[in-house]
Amino acid sequence: MCVDFLPDLATKTPLWLALLTVGVNALVGALRASIDDEHHWDIVGMATFAVLMGLGGGFIRDGLIGNLPVESLRTPWYLLTVLGTIIAALVFGEIVSKVSVLVSTLNALALGLFAVIGAAYALRAELPIVAAIFVGTVSAVGGGVLVSVMKDEVPQILLASAPNALVATLSAGVYVAVEVSNTRAAAVAGVVAAIVAHFVTERLGLTSRRATGPSALLLTRSKKR
Repeated sequence: MCVDFLPDLATKTPLWLALLTVGVNALVGALRASIDDEHHWDIVGMATFAVLMGLGGGFIRDGLIGNLPVESLRTPWYLLTVLGTIIAALVFGEIVSKVSVLVSTLNALALGLFAVIGAAYALRAELPIVAAIFVGTVSAVGGGVLVSVMKDEVPQILLASAPNALVATLSAGVYVAVEVSNTRAAAVAGVVAAIVAHFVTERLGLTSRRATGPSALLLTRSKKR
């Protein structure tokens, strides 16, 4: 079946889509600063979180595969997007935080896109499949981990919680599995897998399990519904 009509989201990501995903992650980072009542972060703190969430995964990806200088610093558009996102968070942050469905959808899109792009770049660097899936996963969740470290928190992906890291791994895994036959279909399949898995786990209230035995490989229903 011909799939040439599909966009090559992994290796030829449209600039507008790349900026959208960076902006979404940056907005999440900025909001994590603005709604933190325990610490009173100033504009520098908010900007730091926005940069780490928006660009941190790409920094880690490019560092792992030796793609330096990192791609997001080779053009002004990514930093300008983060700057615009910070301004938007200051002006509309309270309103945006209430539109949970939209934010959740865009967050799932960003998770999948970062995962497939990371895996694609790793394969282009001639890394083995297992390493490509690892790079894709780290690209997707690395920014959030950096923000958690800055906030002196344990990253949520290390705890029994929403399985974002597993969703990212699934997305990267789908990409490398389909990429053998068609890169365009692989990119779309990886992103769709992330979005579907995100909403299925959210809808069913599924979380990862505490690692006390083999059952840790499975998901469980959250007690908070």
